[in-house]
Amino acid sequence: MSARFCLLRSRQCAKLGRGGRSLTIGLLVAAALIGCQGSREPDPRHSFIYNEPEGITTLDPAHMSYVAAIWVGTQLYNGLVELDTALRVVPCLARAWEVDSTGTRWRFHLRTDVYFHDNPCFGASPRRLRAEDVKFSFERLCDARTRSPGLWVFWGKLRGAKEFHAATRQGRSPAGGIPGIRVLNDSTVELELERPFAPFLALLTLPYCWIVPREAVEHYGEDFFRNPVGTGPFQLAEWRADVRLVLRRNPRYFKRDPQGRRLPYLEHVVVRFLRDPKTAFWEFQRGRLDMLTGLDPAVLPQVLTPEGTLQPAFRHYQLLRAPAHAIEYYGIQLDTTTEGGRNSPLARSRLLRQALNWAIDRERIIRHVLHGLATPAYYGVLPPGFPGFSEQTRGYGYDPERARRLLAAAGFPNGRGLPPLVLQLGANPRTLSVAEAVQQQLAELGIRVELRQVSFPQHLSMVREGRCMLWRTNWIADYPDPENFLALFYSAYAAPGGPNTTRIRSSALDSLYERALAEPSQHRRFELYRRMEALVLQEAPWVFLYYPHVIRLLQPSVQGMHVDGSDRLVLEHVRK
Repeated sequence: MSARFCLLRSRQCAKLGRGGRSLTIGLLVAAALIGCQGSREPDPRHSFIYNEPEGITTLDPAHMSYVAAIWVGTQLYNGLVELDTALRVVPCLARAWEVDSTGTRWRFHLRTDVYFHDNPCFGASPRRLRAEDVKFSFERLCDARTRSPGLWVFWGKLRGAKEFHAATRQGRSPAGGIPGIRVLNDSTVELELERPFAPFLALLTLPYCWIVPREAVEHYGEDFFRNPVGTGPFQLAEWRADVRLVLRRNPRYFKRDPQGRRLPYLEHVVVRFLRDPKTAFWEFQRGRLDMLTGLDPAVLPQVLTPEGTLQPAFRHYQLLRAPAHAIEYYGIQLDTTTEGGRNSPLARSRLLRQALNWAIDRERIIRHVLHGLATPAYYGVLPPGFPGFSEQTRGYGYDPERARRLLAAAGFPNGRGLPPLVLQLGANPRTLSVAEAVQQQLAELGIRVELRQVSFPQHLSMVREGRCMLWRTNWIADYPDPENFLALFYSAYAAPGGPNTTRIRSSALDSLYERALAEPSQHRRFELYRRMEALVLQEAPWVFLYYPHVIRLLQPSVQGMHVDGSDRLVLEHVRK
């Protein structure tokens, strides 16, 4: 579970948090026409068109660690299970499953009506999904030669995954593959874990776990990343790097709507690669894009009110929004043996950390800096709408008088005797604007904050190495289970080998986390996580800021779009 974190996440930054974040094949992309070059021009009336300003470098699920690729991959691939609109784990390629009494043996029964996209790698015959494809896909993820940043998904969980990875690092392919993956017949596969891992099903919803056929990977070799073959609602028709990417409807897709009509409704999905956000905004206004997901700060006040609603001139568009499965915060180094914690008053005083949390007017920041596109972090670690979230878990509000009392109790009345706190940020205008607002608010209590901006790679390295006293960061959920957030406070995952960058160490937190992993009852497991949240709030290893929102601006003609905190792009039910 190495390096399961991302400190400054734009849409191009790595999406799947525990992975190594490096896109090892990104530089291989060529400006070439991929797929069916003779296909007809997509009809805009039956196509969904959106912009991806950062570009796409791979369509291989083993390397899909950032949002832009995942959005396209969602149209191309499926996993054993998926999330419904309520973020429940539901069947997909697997029609059913069961787990034994030990919580370590999971048996999946596959659908028998699923076919991979028609592709020359199969010859002229349609190719049906088989259990062997699951084994191949999961072993490929664990193969050192794949160099997948998604190795963490099965590392330390799937029996034999570590040994398999070690053998493939030496160029060997162990006979029989990973012993924890057993094909019982063409439609049944069994996975065996080293120990119970309660959120295992949620883990399998990750893009890294999408299923691919051996024939395609072997046929295309190193070019598989631009010749994707999956079972999803669309298949690749054209890919001209930095120009456009076109997907066409998969006529063999196995899903149907409630009326029995085969999905998807759209004939094409078209992705454009306009780098300039102002150009993308202009194209949207002209009706040449069906969706905008990011608004340039320069045009944001034209579109949204300070409360986050549409301005009158834009009310004919659709605005979809949801609290993201994310939290923005300032991390605090608690390990006094590190460079960042050695001389830090924050590392030594819980009262001082609590004072900072009570001193921030989050609502003012959201209104004047973020134009309503966030919710104040008044609760705990888990964002609103996330599984396990409880409104009864209450954190820090805005109470400057209480902050002053805590500051005095910490030995720094009105800030006297407190050295300047150095807050490090990545080079991002929005996070700088938020930090400047926080800096001003803390100054009102006599707390001096110095802002330091560095490049993102330097920022990430310094945080992992424990060289920062106080730093801006965020966490975006990899999968919808509280474990994905609460692992940030487990001492065994302390940085640089894990996501616990504050290096908080608490036997009480460790005990609750370990008990939750082995707890089969979701109700009792979520209760253990809530107890963890209460302890985290008390210790205040973070300055809690806000829970950001996912927003999408749509043309009036778009129907069937759903948005939730996971920021998925599911187009199989969308029509125009």
